[in-house]
Formats: sequence, structure tokens, C-alpha cells
Amino acid sequence: RACPHTPLAVHAYDLAIFVVSNAAGRRAVDTGGGFLLDQETMAAASQGSPVKTVQMPSEHSTCDSCGKAFLLSFLLENFALEVCDNCRDKEDKHKLITRTESKAEYLLKDCDFDRREPPLKFIVKKNPHYTLGSMKLYLKCQVEERAIEVWGSLEELDRELEKKDGERAKRKQKAFNKRVKELRMTVRSSLYRPPGTNHVHSYGDEEHDADNDEYFKICDSCGHRMSYEKM
Repeated sequence: RACPHTPLAVHAYDLAIFVVSNAAGRRAVDTGGGFLLDQETMAAASQGSPVKTVQMPSEHSTCDSCGKAFLLSFLLENFALEVCDNCRDKEDKHKLITRTESKAEYLLKDCDFDRREPPLKFIVKKNPHYTLGSMKLYLKCQVEERAIEVWGSLEELDRELEKKDGERAKRKQKAFNKRVKELRMTVRSSLYRPPGTNHVHSYGDEEHDADNDEYFKICDSCGHRMSYEKM
């Protein structure tokens, strides 16, 4: 017999069977103990297949948001956060974010997730961008709390983010200026002289200009043309 203070293990031969239909049209079995199981689960139990054991809490928790008592919730089970499913804010406070996003938005390092006590809780899901890989998802509010521990305050984090953005903009501008300079050197190579150096022409093969009855060579690096006649 199942009791609310012990793990609930379901076996088909222990149940008084009452078949009902839910709103979606799926047939379920009333266990008589306040639980409904679909017929697929019942069939698995009757065939000796393993059935997941659900560990029921020994006492109710109180939701930090609404103050109501509850037994189980997604946040309590996965992140030890006493918030019921009705109060879960999936779009902001209780949003799930990847480790990569957390490191970029809150400037955290790997040690801040794994080594700083207590290690941040996470769930593992398949990576939609890489079928053979998986990704760790963290709770936004817990990541934010860890960032406050690291940086002292969200204001200090914002200042550090602005500093990083400024440094990133400077690097981009420096790289852009370098590319422009290289382009100018290529286009105007015949006029450009690096400080302290003199250009030495490196002419290619001799060619003949039949129209002007003269010979010429062209510098491979700057394009300078040297014309001359032969006696």
C-alpha cells in the first residue's frame, strides 16, 4: 500500500482497476490512492518492465511567491527553489539559460559554476544545434545571485560590461584601421614609403612595344614601367 511519506512504486497486481478517460481522450487507470496512470504505464508494469519510482516529499513546502503550500514543483525538484509551478516565471526570473549565455551576460568563469560553493544546479537537455551533444541549463535568478557574489553588485557588473564593450569596440576600430591602411598601401604602393626604408624595384621580364619601337620592364611590386631602346 502506498503512503504519502514513502516512495511510490506502482505494480499492476496491487491496484484496484478503474478505467477513466481524460480530457485528451487518453484512457487512464484510477489507482484508488489518488493517482491516475495511463494504460501504457499499466501495461509496462504488468509485463515486468521497470516503472519509475517517484520520491514523494515527507512534508509540504511553502511557495516563496504566493505563500501557498505545495508538494512538488519543477523548480523545487531541479533547483531546490521553493516556488510552485503556478508562480514559475519562465520568461524572466526563472528562465533557463545556457552556460555560454551565462558566462557572456554575467562575466562568469567556469570555476564560478563548479568550484565556488555551492555549485550551481543545472539540468541537461539535448542541444538543438548539435544532435550528438547536450547542454547545461541554469536558472537565471541563481546565475544572477552568483554574479552578485563575484562582482559585488549588479551595478558593478554593468560597469564591467560597459568596460568590456568599450575595449571590444576599440579592438574592432583598430583592426578596421589596419585593414584600411593595408588597402591604401596596396593601391598606392608606388607612392607609399614606410619610415626609414627605400623601395627597390624588382622588374619582371623584358617586353617589346612594337608601336613605339621600344622595350620595357614593369616592377612586380609597385607597377613602375621602365622604357628603353636598343641600338
